[in-house]
Amino acid sequence: MTPYLLVPLLAALAFAMGSLVYKRAFMEGAGVAHAVVLNNVVLAVAFLPLFMLEARPVPWHLAHLPAITATAFVAGHLLNVLSLRLGDVSVATPLLGSKVVMVALLGRLAFDWPVTPPQFMAAGLATTGVLVMGAADWRGGRRTGTTILLALGCAGCFALTDVLIQLWAAPFGTFNFLPLLFLALAAESLVLLPFLGRSALGAPRPAWRWIGLATFFSAVQAILVTWSIGHWRDAAGVNVVYGTRGLWSLALVWWAGRWFGNTERADVGRKTFLLRLAGGVLVLAAVAVTMKGARH
Repeated sequence: MTPYLLVPLLAALAFAMGSLVYKRAFMEGAGVAHAVVLNNVVLAVAFLPLFMLEARPVPWHLAHLPAITATAFVAGHLLNVLSLRLGDVSVATPLLGSKVVMVALLGRLAFDWPVTPPQFMAAGLATTGVLVMGAADWRGGRRTGTTILLALGCAGCFALTDVLIQLWAAPFGTFNFLPLLFLALAAESLVLLPFLGRSALGAPRPAWRWIGLATFFSAVQAILVTWSIGHWRDAAGVNVVYGTRGLWSLALVWWAGRWFGNTERADVGRKTFLLRLAGGVLVLAAVAVTMKGARH
């Protein structure tokens, strides 16, 4: 097994857990400001120590590059939060796996990056898995349709973020680029706060435990996946492995959902959940293809 692909695998597990915890936080009264503004400020603080690991000076004349990247990240994170708040974890999170094919296509079409045959095969498998996961939900009414659109929009924004990290991190050094990216992310997120209202950061006491736990998982997965892309510069391969978050989210909802007050397993029925599981298996097959391709 290629060792560096274990990093995005851990990130996928953290993302799936964070999605389930955020859903519980919303049930307890958390709002968009907690999941976007507070979360992104904490991420900026978490990434600051990385500056000490980079020997190269910061090329300040290129500071607009991480700021542009942060804009794509903010948009993707906001769409992800809205999809989780509106819809089911087992719909929204698996659909983010479509980011795999979006990364490959963006890199190929916009920047003429070479994409290997195993990566194309893996992207196709992962995309098929995403479609199978959502097959039972396309006729699920307005709420499900909106959730699907939000999740796909989120995947597109995050795909652009990853492509820009791979494209622009090298002149800075990974440990300079990532803190600058998340500092810009925090600043841009704070701009949203006046539009959400002065009381947006208020929440019932029971919600704060879940908000804190969700923010922790968000920080862990963000550090792992952005560092792996910036350091190894394999956005397509990393994202196929990271795409298993949909499979992990299904597993968590099925086996541990009740511990988080999540009733999706009972609400959607056995047939729908089996379809989502079948899609997850296809995504896992995509991971295997990517690992094999990277090993060769």
